[in-house]
Amino acid sequence: MEHFYLENISKYQSLVDALDPCPKPRISQGMPDPNMVVSVRIRPRSEDEPLPSATFPRSSQENVVDIHDLYNHPRGTPILRSNDYQVDRLFNSNSTTEEIYENLVGDLVPFAWNGGIGTLFAYGQTGSGKTFTVSRLEELVAETLMKGNLKGERDIYMTIIDLAGNAAFDLLSNRGPISLLDDSEGITQMVGAVEHPVLDMEDMRALIEQATSFRRTAPTLKNPASSRSHAICRIRIRNRADGSDGLLYLIDLAGSEGARDVAAHGADRMREARQINISLSVLKDCIRGKAQAQADSATWPKREKLGQKLPHIPFRQSALTRVLKHVFDPAGARACKTVVIACVNPSLADVGPTKNTLRFAEMLRVPGRESATTTNETSPDAKSAAIQWTNTELKEWIRANVSFEPHSDAHYITILN
Repeated sequence: MEHFYLENISKYQSLVDALDPCPKPRISQGMPDPNMVVSVRIRPRSEDEPLPSATFPRSSQENVVDIHDLYNHPRGTPILRSNDYQVDRLFNSNSTTEEIYENLVGDLVPFAWNGGIGTLFAYGQTGSGKTFTVSRLEELVAETLMKGNLKGERDIYMTIIDLAGNAAFDLLSNRGPISLLDDSEGITQMVGAVEHPVLDMEDMRALIEQATSFRRTAPTLKNPASSRSHAICRIRIRNRADGSDGLLYLIDLAGSEGARDVAAHGADRMREARQINISLSVLKDCIRGKAQAQADSATWPKREKLGQKLPHIPFRQSALTRVLKHVFDPAGARACKTVVIACVNPSLADVGPTKNTLRFAEMLRVPGRESATTTNETSPDAKSAAIQWTNTELKEWIRANVSFEPHSDAHYITILN
């Protein structure tokens, strides 16, 4: 296919130049949920890439990207096929990792510092800049945690594991195998993984470098050292004053290779690709399920009173989502914020994987999320559903769905928020 593109570069460029500079706008799906933000980062083109870009951020509409592909028409004349995709935040090829951190990821750190659960997922094809992005973001997280500008005294602990299929390994203990077991409260524990105290920024950097050296890689058509596993960096932030903790997860997902990119390397690579695709599909279902559950949260008490169950989240279907169960559980009492960064290569040669990545990113967005996040413009239906419950009924529902006894009216309000 790349040979076809090389032969028709001028044709492709002329078709792109003839396009309407102000295409029909995408219909907005509402304001992004601040607790679940899906973003795309477009990697800069390398100087040695022979093909032009197929990825164009739309200048007339924020957070929309157009993809133009050249189709080898059976009647002989190549034609242009275009697709557009919309996300919550779009970072073009001129955006730096520091800008992404400041505008998107940085809020996760104080959120976890104050007891919440912050999660970052980086997704994309090998060669899209995914691991480069995560590595720099990890450094920026370390700087923020260790600068001393955050209020309060905390102890920092780090665990980094590797998930290859349903097998798990501790990247900070010579890639020793660990077990994923549920405790008496149904929380998945990483049994055998060592939690390392972090005293300064150099400690954190050394642990990250050590983990990187043990990360599972394998050759594919696109990359001789493609990441074939999910790397999960968990940072636990313990409050010295009350013993509570916040959690920050930085997750570098395995490279999303197509079948043609791994087929040449045998059955093992094909099997790995299937396992990776299954885990990513389950991850998508869990993220969407949790976001939809949050959007419908105003009606939970009424539904449960009628005997209806909370939405089903399929986190048990893969090791990745089992480890992150508390992030997706709609009945969980912990506040969560999630950021997804989908990384893409703009080159025409990678237009297929780029479209797949953007489709995945779009599927993570939940339409109509403004109903879950807007406080001043609640719909009439939501208002009527809310006022049907008295304070006593709400307290009874809270006590039945959390694992502790609220100690005051203010505590009840905190849980509801």
